[in-house]
Amino acid sequence: MRPDVVVGDTATRFVDAMQAEARITAVAAYAPDRVTLRVDALDGQDHLVPSLVCHRRDAEGTWRSVWRVPGAFQALPVPAGLVYVRRGEDGRQFIALRADAGAGSDTAPERVLDIRPGMVGSLMLRPGTGTLVYTVEGPSAPSDHPQGVLRDSDAVWWDGPDASLAGARRPVGDWQLWQVPLGAEGDAQQVGLTLPPGTALTGEAACTAEAVVLGTREHRPDGSRRFGLLVVAYDGSPARHLQPTGFDITAPVSCPDGLTVACLAASLPAEGEAPAQYAALVAAPSWEPQILKAPDDTWQQPCGWDGPDRLVCRGAEGRRSVLNTYHLRTSSWTRTEASASVLHAQIADGRAAAVVAAIATPPAVEVVHLSTGAVEPVTATRLTLPAGRVSHHPQRLPDVPGNLASWLCVPQDGPARGTVVLLHGGPVRNWAEWHWRWNPWPFVASGFAVILVEPPLSLGYASSMSTGWRRWRTGVAAVAARQIDQLRDHTGLADTPLAVVGPCVGGLLALSVAQELRPRLVVSYGGTMDQAQIVGGGDGNWLWAGEFGSPDTEHARYAAESFQPHSVPAGTRVLLSHGLHDGWVPPTESLRVHRALLRDGVRSELVLFRTEGHQLARPRNVRAWYRWTLTACLEELGAPAPERAG
Repeated sequence: MRPDVVVGDTATRFVDAMQAEARITAVAAYAPDRVTLRVDALDGQDHLVPSLVCHRRDAEGTWRSVWRVPGAFQALPVPAGLVYVRRGEDGRQFIALRADAGAGSDTAPERVLDIRPGMVGSLMLRPGTGTLVYTVEGPSAPSDHPQGVLRDSDAVWWDGPDASLAGARRPVGDWQLWQVPLGAEGDAQQVGLTLPPGTALTGEAACTAEAVVLGTREHRPDGSRRFGLLVVAYDGSPARHLQPTGFDITAPVSCPDGLTVACLAASLPAEGEAPAQYAALVAAPSWEPQILKAPDDTWQQPCGWDGPDRLVCRGAEGRRSVLNTYHLRTSSWTRTEASASVLHAQIADGRAAAVVAAIATPPAVEVVHLSTGAVEPVTATRLTLPAGRVSHHPQRLPDVPGNLASWLCVPQDGPARGTVVLLHGGPVRNWAEWHWRWNPWPFVASGFAVILVEPPLSLGYASSMSTGWRRWRTGVAAVAARQIDQLRDHTGLADTPLAVVGPCVGGLLALSVAQELRPRLVVSYGGTMDQAQIVGGGDGNWLWAGEFGSPDTEHARYAAESFQPHSVPAGTRVLLSHGLHDGWVPPTESLRVHRALLRDGVRSELVLFRTEGHQLARPRNVRAWYRWTLTACLEELGAPAPERAG
């Protein structure tokens, strides 16, 4: 550590401004002349707090902000106005109606329809009625032993596979289904449900004219979970559980025809297969899922309906996510691009109100005409980026099937003083959008070139999925190292000193490429180091079991895809950090690796953030992480570069 090394003012100012900025996260509701956004902004205690902000289009075509509801986080347009959910100061959830929010007065008062102690999951309007239907988490009381032997303690008791660290920290009840009339008279009523044995609700829901369709989950003997839909008819007839062979179905979206529900279908790949994700349709009377395969096997996420026969999806294409419309009458797809990658969208009258972003474009909101692609800006994040350039580099590697890519961000003027590689977590994510936490521009402002790698398992690169599935270290990390080498060679960066940075799975990848690439610095936050330990002690154990199989029978696979001892060269500087409240990847993962690295002569440092979980979320902690990491980059990448392995 060198006391003379100080992070520059440009990088510091940008990190400070980025963490202070309000964040546009979703389009909560959309009507042709109104866009209601969820915007998260800092309160006085370093928390990001949601608000709903409505923008109205005036007669001249200009969009302007007309009202804001602090603490509100989701909304549903209804004929009488807008229903939304906001959190009260006591933590209760208020379901309220803002009359004439779709037209007329911008200062209409709210009318509270219901108050619930638990989190509200989904809001729906039952077709052809004035009845609001919604899902709510049940009362959150710690579970006691049925014989009462744990009474008067703070114990939380389980006897099944749903035991979790998160459930102990914040006990929650089962999801419930409620309904309330939107008119002036009538109280909220709970809808009685009988679930199939071994299943629980997820809080997801959609309505048809005949039934409500509820998301379900089921624990499997091998530790994995199955996800399906439960069709509950209003007339009281027996419920139907939809759980098709070979697919999980989730995220139901109601169709305006009152008959059909779109959903997300995720394949359950057999050995040797890669995962895939499709839009699907279910409808009475058969309710059998119809899989909608998209061109080039691009992954589709249903986001809304443009009338009864056009389903609009968000399609991941690698370089950006676009809007794809499936036409039910012709069984065909059409594609519409926005000005940047589509993060979230709501659909109405042939248009999509979308949150869009890119690596060099903080989130903005625009209305996109689905038939013409014409774009109408609504509002944008006001954040000035450091001077730099960004480019996308498609990549192919011998003996690696499918398409790959990396992004490169470089300072506007002068040669780079070193190269920083960012490896995303997920692992099914990508760099085609804006990132508030793992952002390249503070490094660019400090004079570094930044490579953002899209290795196998990256979202939008379906053709290379098979290389990474069940092979995080031996597949994803091995290919990522070759991608980094290839891009450095092709862009004149091969002789610059190197740092490798990654969160979650990206942390595992960063440590795993160290032996081959010989970076001077490796940085990991919340790294998934030992997959067997995580499946045994983490709350995300069902994800690991779903990909790698049962830890009781797949010992070799779990070991092969974990961080390998003695794989970081002695003398390398390593920064490990973790959230102390991380239930998905327990913080003991970073603690254990830190101790092992020190025994190997690695210059390892460990930081545990006492208020963080799996995500590094609090702005003051993000700022501290950047100061620590940027200082280390300046210290370690300033001297002549070491020889590369091989």
